[in-house]
Amino acid sequence: MAITREMLFPLAFYKKAKFNGSKGAYNYRIEKHTEEGADEIQFMLTIWEGPECYDATRKEKKTSLYPFSDEGMEEIMKVLNSLR
Repeated sequence: MAITREMLFPLAFYKKAKFNGSKGAYNYRIEKHTEEGADEIQFMLTIWEGPECYDATRKEKKTSLYPFSDEGMEEIMKVLNSLR
């Protein structure tokens, strides 16, 4: 099943919370991220393989940053939909 924009909540949600989900054999987390000493807010997408949750997994986690905007969320959605 493809991930749609509606499944990933409005931008305001990410100002206060993290979103965890899964697609196929992968889990992911979307969260607000600010580099130390910077003012720019970004999305951080973390993807890892396996059934374990973020805190319990020993698998390698891959992270990437996107603009904190609807366009950034569209990019995240494309990445997630490319997972098998």
